[in-house]
Amino acid sequence: MVSQEIQSEYVYKKEKTKQKSKSGIKWNYVDSDSLVLYKDGTFHRTKFYHYHEIIYSELKGEWKIENDTLILNIKLEKESKSDKKWSEINSTIIYRIKKRKIKPINGFEFYAIRNLKLVKN
Repeated sequence: MVSQEIQSEYVYKKEKTKQKSKSGIKWNYVDSDSLVLYKDGTFHRTKFYHYHEIIYSELKGEWKIENDTLILNIKLEKESKSDKKWSEINSTIIYRIKKRKIKPINGFEFYAIRNLKLVKN
């Protein structure tokens, strides 16, 4: 596995899940929507929900910033965590950069607007 250097990381919210164990109850926190921008110009996006229905989706591709706008050019997608193979797609999502948040302004995410908060810069 090749380690990539992170440029920025954005998260929508954390999901809290309860797991019972022999020693009692254990709480786990999972990012329900995250975007990691790497310094080499690639990104990795993971989503665990769509509206109120929890699903799984992973996206990979290339990113660039132009005039306070983040542009994600999506190249690969997985619709299930168990998928071993990535599907090739060609799509774009554009976000407006606002201080420590990004907000989608087009693409399939525009209809379910999720502001992602910067957690690592």
